[in-house]
Amino acid sequence: MQKSTANVAKLVRMAKEYDQEAFGELYQLSVRSVYRYLYARVGSTDAAEDLTQEVYMAAVSGIKNLRVEDENGLYAWFFQIARNKLADHLRKRYHRQETSLNETDSWEADTPSPEGFAVEAEDRAEVLHALEQLTAEQREVVLYKYVLDYDNQKTAQMLGKNTNAINQLHHRALASLRRILTGEKRPQP
Repeated sequence: MQKSTANVAKLVRMAKEYDQEAFGELYQLSVRSVYRYLYARVGSTDAAEDLTQEVYMAAVSGIKNLRVEDENGLYAWFFQIARNKLADHLRKRYHRQETSLNETDSWEADTPSPEGFAVEAEDRAEVLHALEQLTAEQREVVLYKYVLDYDNQKTAQMLGKNTNAINQLHHRALASLRRILTGEKRPQP
């Protein structure tokens, strides 16, 4: 659901005055994308939900200083908060070296067999590991394009780059992922 620029600007102005309904509409407009972005990075429903909550708590406390008044600027602001919360989360996780004993959400009747679940978990872990080996910019482009389903123009706007730069980052990211996931050696110049 696309909100008009004027409507988003009005909601931002109202939210800056701590209008709960206006902030609620901004939340509804963006939460799905923010959650999908975070889930793609952490691979855990619980962690993604916790991080999403932290993003919006930080947004409430920082909205008074928000200087944007259009949808792209609003999304860029939410994603910047999400990147910061994600970085904090990853730093804490690496310092604790903690591993969950139960990485499953809940077992349902249509849950794959234990073997199938293990293969899916290994594949997901392998892709997450490969994503972490990309440059930060390449990783962001891949997530925006494949997780958030943004086109090159929208991705460029969100990352503050031109579409040619996004095309190049996308091409290099996919080539790097292919090399990482297939074990190919990097070609020598």
